[in-house]
Amino acid sequence: MLDPTFKFSQHSLSDFADCPRRFYLRYVAKQAWPLIETGPLKLDPLEYQAYLWRGTVLHRWIERYWLGVPAQSSDDAELNLWWARFMNTSFDDLPTQRLPELALVAPLGDYLLYARFDLLAIDSPDDSQRTGQAVIVDWKTLRGERPPRYQVFAQRFQTRIYLYVLATAGAAFNGGVPFAPEQCHFRYWLANFPDAPWVDIPYSAQEYERDSRSLLALMADAARREGEEQYEMTPDESKCATCTYRTLCRRKVVELEQAAPDQWVDIEAAPELDY
Repeated sequence: MLDPTFKFSQHSLSDFADCPRRFYLRYVAKQAWPLIETGPLKLDPLEYQAYLWRGTVLHRWIERYWLGVPAQSSDDAELNLWWARFMNTSFDDLPTQRLPELALVAPLGDYLLYARFDLLAIDSPDDSQRTGQAVIVDWKTLRGERPPRYQVFAQRFQTRIYLYVLATAGAAFNGGVPFAPEQCHFRYWLANFPDAPWVDIPYSAQEYERDSRSLLALMADAARREGEEQYEMTPDESKCATCTYRTLCRRKVVELEQAAPDQWVDIEAAPELDY
């Protein structure tokens, strides 16, 4: 069974929705990964690890930027390109107080929901032009032939969980008053798509209530199960092709020859990376 102090996150709930058995192996049994990660685009393992490294460094550089610490230089061309695009991006329309790498935990039923924001932008207490908005910004280094559709971002667990957590547990950053869902926004910044780098997703009271019900039901389902057999394997075997636990399931997995056009490599798909 799950540890009673377990905090659900975008990664764990996404794993459970994709494949309950993967959730069991990773979070209940805490099984070490038996296979090397290659990511959904089937990169060479060394190339994939280098890609994850670049994304981690970019996140750290951006965090230091908001803290007023100069970034260090690199001889990696892709990392330098991402950084140049970040430095050429205007953030003038964000609320003036910027809080990088902020973690929040929100209660939902008998469970805890964890979110770590790359950046939370809110009004500064001495800002005469207060907007009352709270904007979560997330830096994405995902790759692909084209940027994901708006609905891909709007429906992903990260978006729904982060907005719910902010509206539920963000009162400390709003003078002790919870942010209304309508005050909360999520903005993705896409390092590899400079022609359309921003995806802006609003929130509403109706969506907040929807997420409260659906996330609670999913967490309760994950927590009530006992033993490996109750965490069944996904019926969609295409999800097994890049799963690092696939050898433990003794399935005959047909490897994907290439990724679908709407599949992307994303650093935050790697579980619980700590920037």
